[in-house]
Amino acid sequence: MSAQLLRQAPAWQGRSDPEDGPRALRMHHCVQAQAARAVAGFACDIGVRRNHGRIGAAEGPTALRRALANLAAPENFAFCDLGDIVPNADDLEAAQGAMAGLLASSSPQHDRIVVLGGGHETALASYCGLRDAFPTHRIGILNLDAHLDLRALSSAGGTSGTPFFQIQALDPARFDYVCLGVARESNTDGLIARAQAWNVGVVTDEALLADAHAADALIDALVARNDLLYLTVCLDVLPTSQAPGVSAPAVRGVPLATVERIIGRVLGHAARGRVALKLCDIVELSPPHDVGAITARTGAYLARRLLTD
Repeated sequence: MSAQLLRQAPAWQGRSDPEDGPRALRMHHCVQAQAARAVAGFACDIGVRRNHGRIGAAEGPTALRRALANLAAPENFAFCDLGDIVPNADDLEAAQGAMAGLLASSSPQHDRIVVLGGGHETALASYCGLRDAFPTHRIGILNLDAHLDLRALSSAGGTSGTPFFQIQALDPARFDYVCLGVARESNTDGLIARAQAWNVGVVTDEALLADAHAADALIDALVARNDLLYLTVCLDVLPTSQAPGVSAPAVRGVPLATVERIIGRVLGHAARGRVALKLCDIVELSPPHDVGAITARTGAYLARRLLTD
């Protein structure tokens, strides 16, 4: 990993309430040099720009940390911060390689890492880091996203819309991908056909609006056939009212309560030892477009649950 790509973790700061006693803890109080849980940032929006989206995701990790810092923390909880990968100029591929290297070296030391993106180009780096750390394990991918992100590479190279296409190309025989919250109007027939050809499990936003349990069977089956689960949450899966600050705001979206329920089901499987949830990420936060920091607060809320449960 190129040393200049890794930015040291920032100092965590936030509110303190000593008058309420030693149990009045917030997340910023729980950051330690070493811990079982960790966060890492991918401060990049090159893929979003290449994909003609609204840029700003490079500021996502800082905004998510800021929103996370003041959330209440449980007793006897700790996490560490591995810092940020920051690309040099337009070199997305080097940044993804550096992020993969950071995660590959760190994953065996932590029982869960939550990556703070970044555009969804983060996913290629996250998956490669997990695969490199656990090369013999079966890895299932669960993506909460309005978009399949299965676009083929263009002359521009990888983008925020290509990560799962690129992952499939790495190991077609072991590609195991489920995408929940897909907006039919935001995915071309070509992408839908590619998903079908590659046996991608798909549940639309409309299906989840009609039935919050619509994805349960797909989630359970993905867990049953894999050793590790990689969970990636693209904040554009949520309604615009809940997530205005993303690269491509949703017209319809999946309610936060349903997203929470899906994450809770995954965490339940992990708690029962049915699958290891080693790596998660929260992506596509674009702070310049985030009215009232609503999206950052939503992403931080989800990150807190993934860190503490």
